[in-house]
Amino acid sequence: MSNPELLAQLRPLSRAEKVEMMQFLTTELAKEEGLKSLDNDVVYRLWSPYDYGDAAQKLISLLEQEEAKENAKC
Repeated sequence: MSNPELLAQLRPLSRAEKVEMMQFLTTELAKEEGLKSLDNDVVYRLWSPYDYGDAAQKLISLLEQEEAKENAKC
């Protein structure tokens, strides 16, 4: 089946069916790339920068220290 034929068959699908097709294609591509798919029944921990103001301040401090070292060498 050619790409235009496939697209013509996909257009009339419902929104839910189109999402299902996208999920299928994404999973297939991930398999081809050797990537592991996410499991719907698993809770994954995700880091977020929110509420990490102290980390940002620490990073700024370290960057300033590094800059001071570089300026001292010159």
